[in-house]
Amino acid sequence: MKPTISYIICSVQRSGNHLLCSILQSTGLAGRPDEHFFCKRNETWEKRWGSPSRAAYVERVFQKYTSPNGVFGFLVMWTYFGRVIRRLREVPGNEHLDGPHLVAAVFNQPKYIWMRRRDHVEQAVSWAMASQTKVWSQKTGENPQLDPVPQFDFDLIDKRYNQIVADEQSWENYFREHQIAPLILFYEDVIASNRDAAARALEFLGIPIPPDLKIAKPAVQKQASAISEEWAASYLKLKRGKIARLARALRRIRTRA
Repeated sequence: MKPTISYIICSVQRSGNHLLCSILQSTGLAGRPDEHFFCKRNETWEKRWGSPSRAAYVERVFQKYTSPNGVFGFLVMWTYFGRVIRRLREVPGNEHLDGPHLVAAVFNQPKYIWMRRRDHVEQAVSWAMASQTKVWSQKTGENPQLDPVPQFDFDLIDKRYNQIVADEQSWENYFREHQIAPLILFYEDVIASNRDAAARALEFLGIPIPPDLKIAKPAVQKQASAISEEWAASYLKLKRGKIARLARALRRIRTRA
């Protein structure tokens, strides 16, 4: 059975995605959103989760993660969104559909929530640090010992920064090309007020908001630290230096020409 109301949280790594999922789940009104359709390049959902078929896996996800009021949501990153589309197309009956038409058919006309982050440098630092430590989320109250201890790596941070910018542009192009108007939420605003973020999302989805709505403390917490702030400052300083040197080199070339 398909959900009555559905939504997709579209994002890029380290945008506070799982924080938003935790907040929405805590309302009891927005399903249990998570990366339900993630899988690696050479995997299938049925193999990864032991499901008899792909269609059965989708149905299982609906049954397990839809809230009693019929609301279902899931999170997807641009890095594997295309993979989700391809796998859904391989479900019998979906072969003639593609892109948003396929998504609309499978998920019953879902709405899109675009979770973003204003500070892409801090986002890139967070991604680089998580890549080294393998600590991708931190439960509230936990303070894990990082092993290995992360080391500042300009090239890695710069690579993540460039990918963030490119993936954000890809989401923007997708929404524009298919005339989709998503609800845009920013990590910085979600951190400032969990309740406001939940209220905006529920209103966007057309879900009545009880006057006594309570938002439980998120199950995950912000991971930024003094170290990440130092890395961001160091990255910006080095980046500006590289840009300045490149500009000087270009001026010399133009002068000689």
